[in-house]
Amino acid sequence: MLREEWPEPLVKDIARRRAIFVIGSGVSRHALGADGSTRPPVWKGFLRDAAERFPRNRDTEHIHRAIDDGDLLHACEWLKNRYDEDWTTYLRHRFTDPRYTPGRLHDLIALLDTRVVFSLNFDDIYENKSREIYEASQFTKNYSDADVCEFLRNDARYVVKVHGNLASPATLIFTQEDYARARIKHSLFYSAFDAALMTHTFLFIGCGYGDPDVNLLLENQAFSFQPGSVNPHYFLTAEDIADDMKRSLRKNRNLKTLCYDKVDDEHTGLISAIEQLHSKVTDSRSALLENANW
Repeated sequence: MLREEWPEPLVKDIARRRAIFVIGSGVSRHALGADGSTRPPVWKGFLRDAAERFPRNRDTEHIHRAIDDGDLLHACEWLKNRYDEDWTTYLRHRFTDPRYTPGRLHDLIALLDTRVVFSLNFDDIYENKSREIYEASQFTKNYSDADVCEFLRNDARYVVKVHGNLASPATLIFTQEDYARARIKHSLFYSAFDAALMTHTFLFIGCGYGDPDVNLLLENQAFSFQPGSVNPHYFLTAEDIADDMKRSLRKNRNLKTLCYDKVDDEHTGLISAIEQLHSKVTDSRSALLENANW
């Protein structure tokens, strides 16, 4: 459950479909493979597993140390180089081959029906669940698509793949170089992302706060306005984030931290928190129907 009440402005924006969810590997983690036990790895765990192919010695110590220190972009770049042509095969082995089935969390996020969901994940677990519910009214776009910006004005439902997907491995964004190249080559998408930040309330679910692209866009916008002049975006986490970090996230990225109790290692507390949010949004939408104040 959430340790405090869900903020009313966020509930109202979701009810009016004026919110965008950003989902990370913590959401995919709630899926199960066909064997009934395998779960998609979170990003740091994925890199640790990938590094196990190489013995920890003088030649690889810097990779393990980078993972331990949270320097995940460099660790990923070095691992990608070492895997060479096996990299795509390994990615699909971890994210596609287990045939993951969406979990209750995916169902709840889809039922909240925010119209636009930005996915930081390479897998297609969430979009499969959303497509199951909304069928022909949902479209999936990659950051590299020429028409990706249509999510801003079209009335359909969209899942936007911020880092690409495994159907097109060459477009996956992994390394610092990938981020820099994408920002230049696909600047239209980042302009659309920036526009969405100005017109919608974002809720980050199952994400870390270290994604370089997202941080850059949040920081650019945060310093474009007077402090406190615009409503915050929201970052949902079970981590025991220090109060100083919470203040920094609010000041530098206009992110308000919302904490939930994870309950167990599978973070079932996140499901309870989103169930609570779903109930509040449903009530808010019922009120909108009664007063027609759309």
